[in-house]
This record gives sequence, structure tokens and C-alpha cells, in this order.
Amino acid sequence: MKQEQIKKRRYYERFQVEDVINFFSGQLLQAKSSDGAQVFLQSIRIPRRPLPDGYQDAMRRLQHPHLAPILDVMEEEDQLLLVHPPFAGDPLPLLVNKERAMEPEKALHITYHLFQTLNDLEQLPLSLGATLDPKNILLNGFKPTLLFYHIKDESQSSIDEKWRELLYYLLTGQAPAGGPKQCEKQLESKQVPAKIAKLALQTLDPKISFQDSLQALERFVSSRERTDKGLSRDSKKKRSIYTILSIVAAVMVLITIAIYQFYPGASVALSPRDSQKKGEAQNELMQSVLFTNKQTSYTFPHMIKGPSRIQGKFSLQQHNEFVALLETKDKQAAYGTKIDKKGRIVLFQKAGDKEYELSNSGSGYRIKPEQTYWFELYYFPSEPLRVFIYEEGATDKWMAVGTSAVDAELTLSFHGREGATLFTPEINEVPDKQSVEKAWMNGQPWQIDSGQGILTVDERKLNRLNVFPKTQIRINAAAVSEFKMIPPEDGDPLHMDIQAADGSHYRFIWENKKAKLYRIQDKLEIINEKAIEWELDKNEPIQVAVTLVVDQLQIKLTHGSNVAMIEHPTDTPIALKDLTLRNAKGFQLIETNP
Repeated sequence: MKQEQIKKRRYYERFQVEDVINFFSGQLLQAKSSDGAQVFLQSIRIPRRPLPDGYQDAMRRLQHPHLAPILDVMEEEDQLLLVHPPFAGDPLPLLVNKERAMEPEKALHITYHLFQTLNDLEQLPLSLGATLDPKNILLNGFKPTLLFYHIKDESQSSIDEKWRELLYYLLTGQAPAGGPKQCEKQLESKQVPAKIAKLALQTLDPKISFQDSLQALERFVSSRERTDKGLSRDSKKKRSIYTILSIVAAVMVLITIAIYQFYPGASVALSPRDSQKKGEAQNELMQSVLFTNKQTSYTFPHMIKGPSRIQGKFSLQQHNEFVALLETKDKQAAYGTKIDKKGRIVLFQKAGDKEYELSNSGSGYRIKPEQTYWFELYYFPSEPLRVFIYEEGATDKWMAVGTSAVDAELTLSFHGREGATLFTPEINEVPDKQSVEKAWMNGQPWQIDSGQGILTVDERKLNRLNVFPKTQIRINAAAVSEFKMIPPEDGDPLHMDIQAADGSHYRFIWENKKAKLYRIQDKLEIINEKAIEWELDKNEPIQVAVTLVVDQLQIKLTHGSNVAMIEHPTDTPIALKDLTLRNAKGFQLIETNP
């Protein structure tokens, strides 16, 4: 009885426990700290003593990208209590099933990262383990997180055998059954590439050890580092989780993450970690924010100083203005995005008391009341602000890029009124701009220099970018030899600027059934022209190919059975750098090689 009272005193000195949930490795407690912040307390059984010196400090400093963050470690007589902040994620079984397996490259990388995480856990001063049961894995975008872990008991098996099934499960959406031959047939039916299927079958082989499997994955991933990082083109249907963690029977566990809601103006109990490994993202683990007509703003407590991604979700019960604002320290300049009273998305810039509208989604894309939307804003010093927004579960993604470069320390704030909710906003450092740009356009070679568009995936699983009027799109050199577009119905088919690596500059304009090629030096000089009197089918794309053959610049246009070639000899051999597209009436780009 005395021991029980000591435990309770330790719990209740700091936390008000609201619920206790038993799990395979201990307990998970939903609790509130003395200042009202919600936390999760993970209870881990201590199977042996003594515990190694310094283990608590090591765990507090642990900032592993694939483990639930630890705010504090409390030691009881027979258990440890790990204090976790609220965090977001989708339970893996909600994202992967028989009807929806994971894209093979992404499955491979997630498996590798989680295998490496198990290896890292074992190397801690207090050796830890975890199961790779899908019910113990959360996925936040492309980042997996192990939720529960435990102190390893040397008297038992060194590792939970669920690791063997993970890659196969991700690739097929189901656990292995029926022996190697049936598993192989199932992988073939999912059209898994042969080399990845072989790795999945190897991990299922009981003669293959965990370390051998980890090394095989590491070799395979290293050999493909110059390929895509496994980012899927398919827009993933998100399911946000806002209820407490619960257990549904012993076999099926549906994990949901409780997000504590607080009102703007309340103190922020969960601050970012002070220390972090070089190159790792810094996460602002915040709670969701409810706006009212009295409490209309919320400001992050830390400045944005370097390349950063700001992400989160929001929902509006009605069309009251909702604003995300990045403001300089002297408040003389600001950059932001707002939802106006008609649901339109506006990208704007402020200079002193004046506000300038840079993009307006108009009727092309509008925010609907009582729906949840994801957003991401990207700040890169000396570049315009980038933003995209999409409805949860939908494929259309509105995106925009400003016109003015931003280079300053910035304050982030959100402004809303009654019925607006901001869910789990985060600020992450961006160490790799190139990977962001790939993910930004679903891996396509298009880049918005300025303006706006809507990126979507059609019924054939092809990416399409609906480019708004007066928006400028850049296509890199590797893709200019073949791209597809649909011109506006009532405008000129094509306006294109071509940049060469030596600084030479050409302009191609197709208007009034005539194509003209210009060289831009001190002035525009026509160097070739050709009549193109085609009747364009609005549903048939135009294929454009810009190439250099020996000392000749060639522009080839194909539309159905129609083909036109415009050529110009160059003085010396040149290399193409990129090209830009712009049209006063807008146009559409279509993925060429899925």
C-alpha cells in the first residue's frame, strides 16, 4: 500500500492522469501537466536491475527521426515513465491494405529506416527494442515513427520477429501466408520489381538474420541513391487522428493520437528541443489552436532564420478570413497567405501600410467550409515564398509562388475568427532543397517561377498541372526534349523562352496560325517563321520537343497526325539550360513518362 501511494504521488505531483491503457509493453497514460498541456506517459516494465548510469539523460537527449519524442524520463520501482508530447501520424494499417499497397520504392526506404531504428535502439546505454508490427508504426507524410518500445530482456529472444513481415506487408497490403511460393505469386500480382520482391522474400526466410537483412537493404538503398527517394506520385488520402489512443481487441489495435486544443494566448507548454543533430529537422511540436472572435491570433515563439517548411492543417466553419503571416522583425515587410470571405486563396506581400496581391485562386480553387485542408509554406532565403494547400483526401493541390525575394529573420503568426481551427502546426528546417522541389511537383520537371497552378492526378494516374493565366513555368534541360501541353481554348497556343548555357536567349511564339522564332540580344530579331494552320483538338495535347542537333536548334511540334519543325543554325555548339512557358490565358502541362 505504501509503495502504491509513492507511485501515485510521483504521477500526480506533475500530471493529472485521465486514462490508463494497457499495452503489450506496459501502459500508456493520457495526462495533463500542471499548466494544462496534454502529454502521453508511456509505461515500460523494468525487467532487470541495475540500470546503466546516465541512461535518463541519454533518453532525454534522444532525437531520433523515427521514434516518438521524449520530453522527460521518470523512474519508478518496477517501471519507467516516458513523457511524450502530442504528435500527429496515421496508423499504418489505415494507409496500407489489400486494396492499397505501398509504392515499392517508398516501401523499401521505410523498411530500411525502421530496420536501422531497431539497430539504433539496441546501441543506447539502456538497450531498447520494439516490434515492427504495423499497428506499432505511424506514418506522417513519408516519415515513419515507432510508437512503443521496451527494455530488452537478455533472457528472451533478442528481437521481435515481426520485422520479417514488414516489407512484404507494405508491398502487398497483407501479412504473408501459404509459404514462399504463394508469397512470391502475391508479389508478382502486385507488379513489385523483381529485385525488391527478392529482398522481401529474403527477409521472410528464417535462415536469414536481422543483421544480414539490414545489410542487404543498406546495399540496395545505397546503390539507388541517385534515383528518386521513393516519393509516390499518387496523392495519398490522409486520415487525421484527433481522439485518444485506444485498444480494440488483442489482435487489432486502432491507434489514434489525441491532440490537445488550446485557445490563442494560452501558454505553450511544449517547446522545441534546444539541441539537435546537424542536418536534422527541428520540429515545433505544438497543440491545435481554436480561434474565437475574442482571441483572433496566435504567434510562434521562435523566429524563422533559415530554409524552413511550415506545415499543418486548418478547418473553417464559415468563410471568415484566415491568415498565415511571415513578418520581419521591424514589421516593415510581411509575406503571407489568406483565405478571404469567399473562400479564395490569396498570396500577398505587405510593405509598410500597403498590401499587394500576388496571386488569387479566384473561381479556380476555393476553400469549402467544414472541410479540413493541409498546407505547407516554404521559406528559402533570397527566394520568393512558396505555398500549397489541398483538401484532405483529395488529389487537387493548389500551389503558388510569390514574385519578391525574401531574406530576413521572420515571425510566424496565424489570424482567424470564430470557427477557425489550426491543427498541429510545425516548423521544420529544410536541409535538402532539391528533395523538396521534387516532392513539390510530385517528381515532375516543372517549376513555378511566379504565379499559381493546380497540380492533380488524372484517372490514368498522370500528373497534370493546370497553369493559371500569366504564371511562368520553368522546365529543366533534361525534360525540354519532350513535354506535353494543352493550350488555352481561346488564346495563343504557345509562348516559350529558351535559355542556353552560354547565355544566348531565344523566344518562340505561336500565334495567329504562325510560329515565329526570335533571337533576343539588344532587341527581338526574327530568325525563322512558319505557318501552322492546324485545327486544334482541345482534348489532344501538343507534344513539344526542343533539341540541339550538332549546331542546329530544333523545335518540333506534334498534334495528332500533324507535325511541324522550326530550325535555326547556331554559330557555335551550345547546350540548353532550360525553358520558360507563359500564357496570358493559362495552359495545362501533362506528365510525359509515368
